[in-house]
Amino acid sequence: MLRHKPVRKRVASVALWTGVAQSQIATSPFQRLRKSLSLILLLVALLLLVLALAGFRIPGGDTRGVPVVLVLDVTASMGAQEKGGSRLDLAKRRAAEVLDAAGNSTTSLFAWDGNLRALTPADAEPSVARDALTGITASEYGASDAALARALEQIGTDKRRVVLFSDHSPGELSGAHFVPCGTPKVNAAIVSASLSEVTATQVELFFGIELSGSERSMRAPLLLEKVERDGGSRLEDARDVNLVPGRRASVTFAGIAPGLYSLRIKIEDALALDNIAWLRFSALPVQDVVFTGDPPTALARAAEAIESEMGMIHIVQAGTEDRQRASYVFSDAASSGVEPRLPSAYLGPLSAPRDVAYGNLSDVPDYATRPAQSFLWRGAGAPDIRIPKILELNTSRYIRPVLEAGPGPAIGLATRENDLQDLLVAFPLDQSAIGFTGKLSFLIFWANWFDYVRRAREPLPRGAISTREAVKVRALTGRAPFRYAPINTLEFTTGAPGRVLHFDRTGVYEFKDLDETELPLAGVSLLDASESNLARAESAPWEPETTWAWMQGFQGASERRDLELRPWLALLVAALLLFEWFWFRRRFPTRVREPRVSPRRQSAASPNSAQVRA
Repeated sequence: MLRHKPVRKRVASVALWTGVAQSQIATSPFQRLRKSLSLILLLVALLLLVLALAGFRIPGGDTRGVPVVLVLDVTASMGAQEKGGSRLDLAKRRAAEVLDAAGNSTTSLFAWDGNLRALTPADAEPSVARDALTGITASEYGASDAALARALEQIGTDKRRVVLFSDHSPGELSGAHFVPCGTPKVNAAIVSASLSEVTATQVELFFGIELSGSERSMRAPLLLEKVERDGGSRLEDARDVNLVPGRRASVTFAGIAPGLYSLRIKIEDALALDNIAWLRFSALPVQDVVFTGDPPTALARAAEAIESEMGMIHIVQAGTEDRQRASYVFSDAASSGVEPRLPSAYLGPLSAPRDVAYGNLSDVPDYATRPAQSFLWRGAGAPDIRIPKILELNTSRYIRPVLEAGPGPAIGLATRENDLQDLLVAFPLDQSAIGFTGKLSFLIFWANWFDYVRRAREPLPRGAISTREAVKVRALTGRAPFRYAPINTLEFTTGAPGRVLHFDRTGVYEFKDLDETELPLAGVSLLDASESNLARAESAPWEPETTWAWMQGFQGASERRDLELRPWLALLVAALLLFEWFWFRRRFPTRVREPRVSPRRQSAASPNSAQVRA
């Protein structure tokens, strides 16, 4: 099919026979390859490219040193300033020096912030670890030294060299080498913050300040400011405090109204992160309380006294209450098994919460009643209570004892799924309870209970919040998801009631869609005494020779790995293609170049020069 039958024709010339011959050659199925350097180069490049894509390697052709594991401490103290940058910058520079000394050893890079975070794949190339060093930043929270020591023991083996870069050693390191990164610094820090509620509308604020790294005392100016809803601040108080090394200074501010307050130390020291702390105080609402059935006389009198003297509750008639705001004291059989939105009290023997039933009355021996440790006895001391009989409790739920009497709890807290607790009174609450219903401890007990119910309505914590502290918004019925973010920012994070919130950055956070609070702001501080103590850094300078000697003397075996040829093959392919392109351009130029004429010939050919000679 490819060869055509020749046809005889008379022609006037054979000049076109060359074209006919070339046409016959083009239609021939098999030909002998002509010698072409370009074709040979392209075939070799194609072969090398196939080998590179196939992952060609030489088995056991590469010898690597003992693998190196680098652990960089990135906790808050590593953000302290040193000469030439922060302590973390110093750690990154020294880690790069260790990488250079390790040669071609495979490297694993971790960051320690309370957990070991892998920044590179395991046993990666040193260049990968070098690139990952540039993106490491210091955190704004602390971590336990004991946890770091345990983590180093877990990753340290006789086959890996583990090097820790930190401003202080977490203790005795058996399987790791410590490289100090920082010197002792003078630092003043707010390491504690709390409040004490004096009245329903006023509190006292308490702050603890410590001085580290100094041998002499110093005076530091303090500014107490109130944070406004828009993020601004208003000065509330200013004073000086005398700081003594090794002694915590206590600062108290009295007569403070509800709001979010910040205390700032106005000095320049090595770490500015711990020079500010926030305290949040929100006024609790007046709690609506509903009594179902006929309450015991002693309880009715105590509630009336709490309403009139303290003003923390408002007794509402059953049937007229707002179920979202009301708490109940059940004493009739019709309310048994009901679970309202807020914590409520159930009085036996007629009323009981869900999954709780009463048994027979049991006699309580004399001197067998004892209060258990509970917030409900706060302010009441250890009252001497006598209860003649208690009701047996039959339930699969966990009952936390408040008052134990003989065979079981006479008063207990029944925990719900949303971490709320209902009060369960499992004895006749009448005058037979000698030393309780007719004493001041009885009034304090119920005042503490109603105060607990009020606090359950406030979604955000009151007081100080530290970074990495677990914060939960109570999962009350009708409480929907919310949003939160640092103030004056547009990127909000969605949170759900009952889920843990972790704040990794210090500052003021704004909450939205939490309508039950009058103060949708929360301040997050470092408040970590160990991280603020910058005097724990090693005073002796780092000696690189000691580190190199430890790395060279490590009793681990080097490993043999397959020699990876993929990058070298790819580089060779690129070189062959570049040479082939250069050679093809020289062999077959795209332009026809005119031959160069010498100046002598050019002058001889010009007519002007001929006339001159004539």
